[in-house]
Amino acid sequence: FALAQAKSSTPAARLPSPRRRARACARPRAQRVAAVAYSAVATAEAEWDEPGVVAGMGTNCMASVSIGCLFCCQGCNAEKLRNAFTFLPPQPSYTIVEEAAEGSNANARGGKLQFISEPIKGFAFYQQAAKNAAVHVLSTSRGERIPVVWVRNGTPNGNQNSTSGGRKGSPLVILHCHGNATDIGVMMGPYFELTKQLGCEVVGVEYSGYGTSTGAPTSGNCLADAEAAYNFVVGSGVPPERIIAYGQSVGSGPALALAARRPLGGVILHSAMLSGIKVIDPQPESCCKPSCMYCCFDFFHNDRHIKQVTCPAFIIHGMMDDIIPLYHGVRLAEGAPKPCKWPGYFPRDAGHNDIVETNAGAYFRELAGFLRNVQERADGVSRGAAGPSMSSIGKPAQVEMRDHGGPDVNPETIHYAEPAVGPQDGRYAQLRAGQGHGNVAERGGGK
Repeated sequence: FALAQAKSSTPAARLPSPRRRARACARPRAQRVAAVAYSAVATAEAEWDEPGVVAGMGTNCMASVSIGCLFCCQGCNAEKLRNAFTFLPPQPSYTIVEEAAEGSNANARGGKLQFISEPIKGFAFYQQAAKNAAVHVLSTSRGERIPVVWVRNGTPNGNQNSTSGGRKGSPLVILHCHGNATDIGVMMGPYFELTKQLGCEVVGVEYSGYGTSTGAPTSGNCLADAEAAYNFVVGSGVPPERIIAYGQSVGSGPALALAARRPLGGVILHSAMLSGIKVIDPQPESCCKPSCMYCCFDFFHNDRHIKQVTCPAFIIHGMMDDIIPLYHGVRLAEGAPKPCKWPGYFPRDAGHNDIVETNAGAYFRELAGFLRNVQERADGVSRGAAGPSMSSIGKPAQVEMRDHGGPDVNPETIHYAEPAVGPQDGRYAQLRAGQGHGNVAERGGGK
């Protein structure tokens, strides 16, 4: 670490020669260790011609040491380490008034969503979204209770499911896994906008430890939460080929894990990461990066799961993203099996939390093209025909929004302020710079 830090922070012209370095560190043990480090720098300079390799190793080492300090702050508990920089549950924005469940799904209880957060409590668009939503409280395989909200387009509030038994022309269902700094109450605006613009239905998944859920937010609980929601949607009569998993930011972990092991019509990854720890790799092409040093602690292995999907995969990532850098999305798009690749959408001026606001029209047109392809394939399956083959997946030359007949349908505008789904406290940038272990330990809570 001393070697890498010295090399990355000291201009090459000011470094003394290896002989002088060794002579200056002749006596005390610490100085002898420093001499060895400086000699190693000289060796690295001689053997590695690639510019930036040693400097990259330095920034990676500093980030790895920072993670090591955070690990100690969390009592050397790997689960606490993951949670400290991954999950940031906000104050609940809603409450659930439970009602008796209807239908045959015994795993769920129904209810009504009520907003308690002042910024959205009096927002008419959110109130309209709540009226078009049914809330169900599910039990997960880990024994937690989580609410999921089923948002429809123009259907009065109630506990009935609005699916059409999977017959041709029935709406697709987006199973949405949100980011780590929000909850399903705050996401009701985006959910309702998706239904209005695209004519689909949205099932928003709450995580354990978020909102009114029981338990604590962990990577394992997130996977169980998404699995419980998927089972509920399928058990409600929606065929798997009509379900699209949508993972945003941290939500890409449970969404892609689901797509890797369960049948789906498609998967959308919005500002996704390669893995939980790869988010804080300063120099991904150099050695000593945190994802190598702490590979046994890694989680949400999207870089592995993308290779296992059997449905179309659509990657969305802003080129100005400073929370999860662009290369994560690019590599995920490249890693999808060839029959499952769908051309990615990488808006030039968008960051992590503003892809929709930056260009709402382009965002919804890209989604519409992808959903149309999934719809055609699903209709082919429901007719008993083969439908379009996976090898024929390709983006239409011109994608137009479907007309759903309402005056509110305007892809150039959105009716809400796009929620911040990822952390805005700079924690990932600080960890990449080897500076964030104290702040993250203090702010992350280590649940």
